[in-house]
Amino acid sequence: MNNHNLNPLDLPEVRDVVGKHLDRSDLARCLCVCRSWHASFVPLMWSTTILWEESYGARHKNPPLDAFLRHSHHIKHLDFNIDAPQQYSLTLCPNLLNLRVIICRMDKGESMDIIPIVIAQYEQLRRLSILNTYMETNRVIWKPVHYYHYLSELDLKYMEIEPTGTTAFWDLCAQLESLRIEKVSIAEMPARTITFDRIQHLDLELKSQNPIEYQLDWITRCPNLTSLDWCDSSNGQPTSEFMRRFVPGTWPHLSELYLSGIEFTDAQLAQVIGAMQDLKLLSVQTCKVGSCFLEALRHHSHTLISLDTSTCEVLTRSLISGILTSFPHLETLSFPPVMSEDIIDSPPWVCEHSLKRLNISILLTPNQDAEYHQQVLQRISRLTNLKELLVRGAGRTRILDFTLENGLEHLATWKQLEMFSVFSYTSRLSVRDVEWMINNWKNLKNVLGILHPDKKKEFAAMFQAAGIEYRS
Repeated sequence: MNNHNLNPLDLPEVRDVVGKHLDRSDLARCLCVCRSWHASFVPLMWSTTILWEESYGARHKNPPLDAFLRHSHHIKHLDFNIDAPQQYSLTLCPNLLNLRVIICRMDKGESMDIIPIVIAQYEQLRRLSILNTYMETNRVIWKPVHYYHYLSELDLKYMEIEPTGTTAFWDLCAQLESLRIEKVSIAEMPARTITFDRIQHLDLELKSQNPIEYQLDWITRCPNLTSLDWCDSSNGQPTSEFMRRFVPGTWPHLSELYLSGIEFTDAQLAQVIGAMQDLKLLSVQTCKVGSCFLEALRHHSHTLISLDTSTCEVLTRSLISGILTSFPHLETLSFPPVMSEDIIDSPPWVCEHSLKRLNISILLTPNQDAEYHQQVLQRISRLTNLKELLVRGAGRTRILDFTLENGLEHLATWKQLEMFSVFSYTSRLSVRDVEWMINNWKNLKNVLGILHPDKKKEFAAMFQAAGIEYRS
């Protein structure tokens, strides 16, 4: 058999791989090529389906009902608005794995009653999300969810778990691997006999009605955590209670830690970091970081790949230098505002070749001329594997200017850059600067922010013509 003329796209397996990287408009075009392509791309076209409220109009149209019924067995991910027509929402999708219920308005009527009916249809679910975008509490019946034997991920936002549902809710949590709850009020904390050995990823922001000590008591009963994202939304300062529980051995597998709403001192942060074995990702907000923090962090120099201190107090030059010269595997770095001299005068960065995402605000004083811009741009041009850059402004303070006049051509080394973001009132890029970016950053896919307040439409047309998404 002669296969020399075989086109790879003649193979269903190849079409399946390619289709996973196409958006819906491209998939729709592929459906029209031929029968074999139609058979390959139909499952991908229907794999993720969104059901909207009819009042959204032409912008968000539901698929034709007969097509939805015919292809419901292809649907694996379903976003369902509670006000979507019930002919759709009550249709069984036998292979559904992920269900996201969206509540877009406060409603005390019958539309809320459909939620437990819909979710009770899917015992095979792997992930369930209930998002109340109206930001008012709504009650959900949890009893049907208790029978989900395969559910491993639960995501809740702006919900209320009433006393009659807490037992079923906590029983469900005991079988989860990932739990994310934001602005959720839970009437009763779990009984002390319940442990949550399976939970590995916990993202927690409860309402202030749930005391800190009860939250921490629950978290300590998740001994196999690998990732903890905890935000304290109360008015209290839970540092002493947190420090009492965060000791070596409490979470032996914890490698990702995100803390916000808790004002740790430098010494307290050092103690927290010292209690961890192999720290990979660390994000601390509104904390005081200093020499103790850096010394403790250096014990994780061979594992740390992400560090975010962007909302902490201003870092000293020695601390900035210490971070840039201590972590050779760092891929993501977010700093609070730093002065241009802190970048220019720092020793060689050990993360120059590993850094892929940088979130920074580099400030300049009024008397610092183009030479300072040139020196900073020359320094960061060594980040040859950078994929994402986010440049933040600081009010009306001057920040690093990405223009050819100030040395933009030094950044021709950024061959891997995919996203460029500038959020600053002082940004004044020209058409020539944008043309240079399009011609030299060949992998650029997304540009965000205000590059020039008076040239948004002009820049949008330039980026669109180059196939680059631009949002100002």
